Amino acid sequence: MKQNRQQSFNKLEMMMLTDSDRSLVFKNELMIDDNFDKPISQEDRDKYMTSVYPFKLMFMMIILCTKGYMRFRCNLQEHLVKAGNVIILFPNSIGECLESSPDFQVAFIACLDDSYASETNSSFSTKFRNQLARQMVISLTEEQMDEMLFFYRLMRKKIQAPHTEFTREALKGCMQVMLADCYQELSDMLQISGKKGQESRSQRLFQEFLKLVQRHYTQERSITFYADALYLTPKYLAQVIYSESGRHAGEWIKDCVILEAKVLLKSGKYTVQQVGDLLNFANASFFGKYFKAAVGCSPKQYQKS
Repeated sequence: MKQNRQQSFNKLEMMMLTDSDRSLVFKNELMIDDNFDKPISQEDRDKYMTSVYPFKLMFMMIILCTKGYMRFRCNLQEHLVKAGNVIILFPNSIGECLESSPDFQVAFIACLDDSYASETNSSFSTKFRNQLARQMVISLTEEQMDEMLFFYRLMRKKIQAPHTEFTREALKGCMQVMLADCYQELSDMLQISGKKGQESRSQRLFQEFLKLVQRHYTQERSITFYADALYLTPKYLAQVIYSESGRHAGEWIKDCVILEAKVLLKSGKYTVQQVGDLLNFANASFFGKYFKAAVGCSPKQYQKS
């Protein structure tokens, strides 16, 4: 069983997660785990929960926090998750664990196959993902969290039982119910927030800018590209971004590029030259100068650190 779990860890690229005795895998496409039986050791907290290296998710993940807290950064925006919170992370998100409490207690469900999280209403799914970009952490009542944990434990039971031709459908059903409950709670949260104050045009532009950067930063580093996509002048977009965030638009773009570079360099799969090519740099020398100016060391030094 341990060998099978490790194979799935490699495939799912869960480089920030430990291989615990609570790990369960179904057909190398869905994994669930928790640390309910014992707290995270100091060694694992230092290695995984406050890692100095960013990680990139190649899978969807639902995280249920039942105790303690964790500060993390996802796609350059910082969040706090604490007891009673749910986080939903989508593929290609880049995360950084900043801090966790000694009693941090979580359960997670991660799936490689999109069908586990597919919805019949695709436009609703798109709307939900856009909302999550603004409000990634969802707060639940005690009753709602108990219901989430009920389905989580049911999934554990289904994976541990002898598999049938309908096991996959049962697991998908549990996931669908959990996501539907999260959709509803997030919708309610945003409706209440909307009643307190409408989002300004500049706030909407800032969020649209961030979404565009997440989609195109591996190919486009010019503010002109993003301004054109938003039908704005580069000067006006730069003013809006600085006004809303206190940071220049170029800094947001650069930080996304550097985060991706760090992930690729630490993956062990690519040379410095290949990373530069993947990020659309003209040559390795240009990539090296760009990286060193931002990080303070060369890509090769970072890769070996």
